[in-house]
Amino acid sequence: MKEKFKTFIPMSALRKEFNMKILIIEDEYSLADAISETLKKENFMTNIITDGEEGEDEALTGVYDLILLDIMLPNKDGFKILESLQREKIETPVIILTAKSEIYDKLNGLENGADDYITKPFHIKELVARIKVVLKRKADVKDLSIIQYEDLSLNLRNGKISCKNNEITINGKELELLEILMINKSQAVSRETLADKIWGFNSDAEYNNVEVYISFLRKKLKLLKSKVEIKTVRGIGYSLEVQND
Repeated sequence: MKEKFKTFIPMSALRKEFNMKILIIEDEYSLADAISETLKKENFMTNIITDGEEGEDEALTGVYDLILLDIMLPNKDGFKILESLQREKIETPVIILTAKSEIYDKLNGLENGADDYITKPFHIKELVARIKVVLKRKADVKDLSIIQYEDLSLNLRNGKISCKNNEITINGKELELLEILMINKSQAVSRETLADKIWGFNSDAEYNNVEVYISFLRKKLKLLKSKVEIKTVRGIGYSLEVQND
């Protein structure tokens, strides 16, 4: 079973759509594969899981931008997975995929945290449209364009990090890495989560790539004279910590 981190990682103002990662939890593999192939053509990255328990473990990592969730799954149904996401405060948006069309099931899914509901059979183009609407709704740029933690501020529009009167511009992987750490604040984020989110599931990047960029960011935080530092959490990963005066 994978480690579970309450990691919410939103679509930042600078993130390209091709970096968006979608988890497909669907036991009908032919359908899941068809959805996956369509989403790849739309420049999304996908991961398919056909088992409820395995799907729950993957969903709870929080590394995905959206989850497509079937209800009738082996070992654990979709409603139980939704309950787990709510309990662990995982805020990844969820669209339910199911053959059930009764109003009770729709309400049950929405009341348990789902963002949308589509009944099988459906047209793939409709599903893609619904995905984009949910992602756009979740990515309120007004709310996400600037992230603050203690004396540190990160502007996702222009990549500027600032502390009091000091300011430095970052971009690329440094920007994504700092965004994840600042959103999770003092909570530890695993090296695996950082590597998967920034370099992708199928990347050859190793954990030392994460360490290199952590080193870059540490130097920049020192230049800014921020009280915030990046702490190594042994055996897990990294978290932000405020230095004592």
